[in-house]
Amino acid sequence: MKSWKAAALAVLLIGPAAMAQDVPNAMVKEGAVSGVADQGARSYRNIPFAAPPVGALRFAPPAAPLAWSGVRDGSKFGPPCMQQAIKANAPFSQEYFADPPFSEDCLSLNVWTTGGRGKAVLLFIPGGGFTQGGGGEVIYNGGALAKQDVVMVTMNYRLGAAGFLALSDLGPRGPRQASGNYALSDIIAALQWVKANIAAFGGDPSKVTIMGQSAGAQAIVTLLQAPQARGLFRAAIIDSGVRAGARPMPLAAAETAAQAWAKSRNAETPAALRALPAEALVPRPADARLGPSLDGALIPDVPMSETLLLDVPVMTGWNGGEGTGAGPQPGLTSANYAERVTALGGERAPALYPAGADPVVALRAAGHDSTVMSGAAWARERAAKTRAPLYYFDFEHVMPGYTAADWGAHHSSELPYVFGTLDTLKGRPLTETDRQVATVMQAYWLNFIKTGDPNGAGMATWRPFDPARDDVMALSEMPHMRAITTPEKTALWRARLQ
Repeated sequence: MKSWKAAALAVLLIGPAAMAQDVPNAMVKEGAVSGVADQGARSYRNIPFAAPPVGALRFAPPAAPLAWSGVRDGSKFGPPCMQQAIKANAPFSQEYFADPPFSEDCLSLNVWTTGGRGKAVLLFIPGGGFTQGGGGEVIYNGGALAKQDVVMVTMNYRLGAAGFLALSDLGPRGPRQASGNYALSDIIAALQWVKANIAAFGGDPSKVTIMGQSAGAQAIVTLLQAPQARGLFRAAIIDSGVRAGARPMPLAAAETAAQAWAKSRNAETPAALRALPAEALVPRPADARLGPSLDGALIPDVPMSETLLLDVPVMTGWNGGEGTGAGPQPGLTSANYAERVTALGGERAPALYPAGADPVVALRAAGHDSTVMSGAAWARERAAKTRAPLYYFDFEHVMPGYTAADWGAHHSSELPYVFGTLDTLKGRPLTETDRQVATVMQAYWLNFIKTGDPNGAGMATWRPFDPARDDVMALSEMPHMRAITTPEKTALWRARLQ
């Protein structure tokens, strides 16, 4: 009996090592990297796609990654970029946030694959308001999608001032040196790395889809305007990020915000800025807003009517709980409801969205319609400039648990369904319906990643967006096409968003 137990213990002890040995090393341009078994796939983690952005490379476009000798350990995720270690409350579980330790040396990516060759590729850009997040978060695990014949990649990019400090004296500006848009340059560098190396993991560099959520979605909207991004991806998925007239901030505004940031750190020269400790880069609540800008280099500074958009298929949409009025509204009453909804939708709004018995529900309905109609206005702007199809969605399924009553289908809640990572969430009484929704979401996403079209055999037909109809695919356990809202409300928001 003792010998049987000893043998069993030995198997348990050597099991993980044996599994690691079963995962072949991958050879990329800079060297060999090891992998680990992960959720039925192979995972290769913390692979540098650029040189560490430290010292003279702080506040500069990413430089080429450094080569290494031997086999690089790919068993652990690299550190997320510098950020506050904050775990926000509802509607987000802790699994939605990056964990410390954080580092300025953070430009790495992670790959999930099951091997083979010629597979479609997904590069995911995480959200976090350009101040938080990272590619190693648990809900972004790529094993479930990799098992369905795609290669999935997640990445880190610089946040806050490290990603967006726009000061012209930080370095020369030219076609490939955009002061301030360092985070966008990071994403382009990751795409270039994928193009050069993804075949080593079974991916086809000509079949890359880029996907972003929230701030990651906003980054893609901006990159669609970037000539340097042309040819690096063939399709885009933009979750919770498109609005009417979506434009980066003017360079002058970005430079004013950057000057305020530098002053707040008592570092107003390039040398002083690059000498700051890494902890000074952590975004603070009082910091001026930093983000993508019309730098005239990476992003052309031209009138909206002249902005060119990359002609690639797009899948985009929002969640049912997003928009003005999302979450609890303790200050909202029947007495001040009319003022609030008028500020949102104009004088006709109170009649079209009456408060009824619950002004909170009414304001949420108006706010959500405003958000989805704003995305539709962006889609109409795009349709006038590109021929590639756009598929528009509204994710209606409400994740069970403590957020359901106040937040509904909240911001980011679609991601665990898309990535098949529902079981990583804590305190969520999942049901068979949740599993069904995850199956539906993954099927549409996988079809789009593989072909540029979400439709497939036996699935509800998802029509491309028609600018004349303003309709969406309602995503739930029973997907169906529907109008965004009523004709009267459609007219209201179209006029409001002009």
